[in-house]
Amino acid sequence: MADAPSPFPDVARTDTGVALVTPLYVGGPGHQHAEAERVLAPYRNGSLPEGFLSVSVFTSTEGENVLTYAQWTSDDAYRAFVRDGGLGEPDENTTEPVRYKLYRGRVLEPGSVPTMLVPPVFDVDGRDRQRRSIDNLIDGPLGTPFPGLVASHFHISLDGTRVLNWAEWVDEDAHVGFMKSSRPKECLEAITMPGVRGIGGKRYVLAGAVTR
Repeated sequence: MADAPSPFPDVARTDTGVALVTPLYVGGPGHQHAEAERVLAPYRNGSLPEGFLSVSVFTSTEGENVLTYAQWTSDDAYRAFVRDGGLGEPDENTTEPVRYKLYRGRVLEPGSVPTMLVPPVFDVDGRDRQRRSIDNLIDGPLGTPFPGLVASHFHISLDGTRVLNWAEWVDEDAHVGFMKSSRPKECLEAITMPGVRGIGGKRYVLAGAVTR
């Protein structure tokens, strides 16, 4: 029997011009569901906007956060959608997304289907630090398999201030095992340099998605 396709977004799709990532604190599980529905609604009603590729909404396992990952052919296409009222009227939940592009990635368990997302972010000083920190991780501690780590897809923010590790796991237990191993210490050592500051990452599960 063939492996089931992953419901997670295909972050490596070649037609993506920009990945828009929006983290949001909502305060409770009930608010998570409402926020996920609010984000997905504009793409479920009517035709999909020009330049739109996908939107995926994740909820954190501790019940307080929502993370949106949207792929567009260009930032201009997204801005035109917003300008034309595609997202409705702004409210207290309206947050400007961080704009990323994929830099490097590695699939470590081909065929495994992820059900858990852990997206740690690094705060960095400039584009050189973005690339150096990623290269050190992929060519070092995150370049070899760990049980349950399906893939790591590293994104760099367009403004040069952030690195996002889009880490896909088969389940929560796999990530718990990773955190108890020596790998987190090795990863910290790999990015220990002036101008790189780790922010951390929560565990998320997919709440819903729309894909063109």
